[in-house]
Amino acid sequence: MADTRYSNLINTRFHDLLISYDFARKHNGAHLQAMADLFTEQEQRQLLDVELVAKNERDALEHAKEKHRQKKDLEINQLVADQVVEQLSDVDNIFENVLHIQDSIPAILDILSVRAANIGRIEPLVMNLPWLEQDMVQFVNLPGYRPTKEGKPIRVDKAKSALSYIGIDNLKMVVPTFAIRKWIPHSTEPFRLMKRKLWETGLGAAVSCKRLALIHNLDQNIAFTIGAFHGLGQSALVRMYLRTFDKVWKEQLEIARERRLKDDHEAISALEPSGEALRNIMLEHTPRLSAELIKRFDLKRFMIHNPMQEFAAGDMREMSPLALIMKKGICYSRYKLLQRHGLIATHEAKIYFKENNFTAAEVGELNKLSMRRLNLRLEQQ
Repeated sequence: MADTRYSNLINTRFHDLLISYDFARKHNGAHLQAMADLFTEQEQRQLLDVELVAKNERDALEHAKEKHRQKKDLEINQLVADQVVEQLSDVDNIFENVLHIQDSIPAILDILSVRAANIGRIEPLVMNLPWLEQDMVQFVNLPGYRPTKEGKPIRVDKAKSALSYIGIDNLKMVVPTFAIRKWIPHSTEPFRLMKRKLWETGLGAAVSCKRLALIHNLDQNIAFTIGAFHGLGQSALVRMYLRTFDKVWKEQLEIARERRLKDDHEAISALEPSGEALRNIMLEHTPRLSAELIKRFDLKRFMIHNPMQEFAAGDMREMSPLALIMKKGICYSRYKLLQRHGLIATHEAKIYFKENNFTAAEVGELNKLSMRRLNLRLEQQ
């Protein structure tokens, strides 16, 4: 099996960046260490004995408080992690009540995968999802896509018209794209920018996989969708971790209050969701959960589960061509996000690409793409 030790390092760095830029820099060793002394050498002065004693007492007290806070942080996050892992056994609950995936999306994907697909079959399914209907109408009214009549822009306000303007071929990309945007957590506080990064890497992986499929003469629609949906488990885990942390935090705070454990109450009150705990959960469970959720789609014609299952298994020797394309598309999307934030050097990228069996031609083609837009051409009626 190929050596992927460096890839593991880069993928961990990518997940650090999902938490925050500062978290990634710190774990990458790029942060500046804080000064150990309270005073610079020029400002230092002799303390009176009484002042020194008082200072040492304050320092000891703060150290004890911080040590206790760290202990409660570890305890609570272990409880959270255990409960999140326990929830992973109920994929139906995650599908229905965590991500709120509606069966109309798998049904639309199945219809779009056959030659007989037409707007008439898709429209009622879109109308069954008010959010998707609204997204379609808003999309075709964007300045770059807005339809025209006799050279003048017109406003579309019906789903059927929007679907006709988008067209069957474009819907094969638009539907998965709108779906992943819907399933990404609405809020990822206190990890403020995680929502946007999840969106960017999902779309970037989809665009990359589609281009790689074109190069290798494979199914571009399957490639686009497996790239788009690779982080489905990630979105679920973020939601589950944040909800579970909030529940456990409140429970532990109430226990400390009832038992009059002042130190525990003070330590727990200061705690926030842990970037490191969430990062570790995502690293360990995302690929398998994404594959299990796609299996729950119960698709009849659009066969995207097998490559996602192979990717989750992680053995490149056993991967089909589509699964290998999925792996490369995800790698490239992560590379681009790290590059935009200055967190991957050129020599590191070369090693990363080599470990994941990229050819120079593949990298050259992917470098031409925009990772943040679909660049569709809509039909004019």
